[in-house]
Amino acid sequence: SLKVLAHLAGWGFPPEVQQRIGALGVVWGVFETNLESTLWALHDEQVVGVRPSTDKTSISQWIDALAEGSEKLSTEAQDVLRSASTAAKDLMEYRHVLVHGWLIPFQTMPTFIRNPTWNGEKRNRPTSDAHVDENLLDMAIDAAWILCRVVFAAKATCSDASQVDTLTALKSDVSRAKSDANELRHLTALMNHEKY
Repeated sequence: SLKVLAHLAGWGFPPEVQQRIGALGVVWGVFETNLESTLWALHDEQVVGVRPSTDKTSISQWIDALAEGSEKLSTEAQDVLRSASTAAKDLMEYRHVLVHGWLIPFQTMPTFIRNPTWNGEKRNRPTSDAHVDENLLDMAIDAAWILCRVVFAAKATCSDASQVDTLTALKSDVSRAKSDANELRHLTALMNHEKY
């Protein structure tokens, strides 16, 4: 594996970047797996011995369901969930491009492109890209960890209403995650904008 890691470093993935890509994968996985049980808690869904409502649905649908929240939460808590859902959509797209996109190696900032139309083909989904460096991956990891904290707090609030302050206290962190995830998802467009 050391030869492969050295080869990746030659493509613009030094060990620090490789480590961060791995960390993003782990933290996103923690978010995704905890999101499902949080949705059960938000909807008072009893899953013992039955197929849960989330079983045949996608992560994208789970994120949409997070935005719907729950009647048992305050308006401010609902707002945090809606903002977290927006952040999660953008971060999910960044992560999908990173994992499923075509690699364009560069020494300073490798890029992945998903759904390219290099051969003139038509695609159902738009082309998207993910730029990779230490700073950008730090933003992605931070945003993913904030999303984890949101689902942990939302689940805790469902079983103990006094925990709602923990959820609403995440408002500014979620706002930062939303901004960072949006920047990650749309970085190429931003770089080509005269005000960036």
